[in-house]
Amino acid sequence: MADRERFRPFTGDTEKKIRLGNAPLVLVLCQVRWPDFNHLQGDLTELARAFGSTLDDYPIVSSMDEVAYTITPEGVTQIPGERIHQWRSIDGTWHISLSRRFVSLYCTSYTSFPDFRARLELVLDAIASQIKIPLIERLGVRYVNRIATPGLIDNLAEYVRPDVLGYAGLSGETGDAEIVSSANQARYLIDEATLQVRSGLVPADETVDPAVPPLQQPSWVLDLDASSDGMVPFGAASILDQASRLSDIAYDFFKYISTDGFLREFGEVE
Repeated sequence: MADRERFRPFTGDTEKKIRLGNAPLVLVLCQVRWPDFNHLQGDLTELARAFGSTLDDYPIVSSMDEVAYTITPEGVTQIPGERIHQWRSIDGTWHISLSRRFVSLYCTSYTSFPDFRARLELVLDAIASQIKIPLIERLGVRYVNRIATPGLIDNLAEYVRPDVLGYAGLSGETGDAEIVSSANQARYLIDEATLQVRSGLVPADETVDPAVPPLQQPSWVLDLDASSDGMVPFGAASILDQASRLSDIAYDFFKYISTDGFLREFGEVE
């Protein structure tokens, strides 16, 4: 694949690249959502089986039902949600999920965007040939970073811009108060795209996403979710191009808020 033009809405720097030998990424995800189509009503088992037959690198199959709730005068009632069909790699680091309204690809052992994009292309080709989606309504790319080393959490301002820390940067003057959790959020509009930024301290035994196992110690999380909304025709090439642009937005924000200390700590690779 020819080298593409990079999009850098925060730094404006298309030359400098950040590559980390020990990046704190714990989740990278892309989800494609579409409207409710007539041909996808009812039981999707056969369609899911045909879709899965193209996924040679994801031989482990499972399914789960989403949980939905309805509110009535008698109270809140739990009702069965959509069935989600799932496939994962032998090593358990790559996952694909398919439901009546979306397909997603995520990994918990990210190496590079070209690798992620190549796998996403295979998923989109399978959607085109087996599920036959004519339109999409939303595309999202998400990166979740987690720092759990106590020495780093105690000195976060050395690794990211203090503006990002919010309450996590306020520990008091006496040392008598200990902050155990915090949540900061910002939303940026970049042309037709949105970047949702969430950061904060996460207590032990809690997590920001079911795909990320909780830790037995506190951690600090930076969650970058870039998305675009709007009805557009389904096309693998155009979705890949837009996913690349969304990835650029999240990457450039990460580049914008990272300090030299962060790059040294997590092993910048030339």
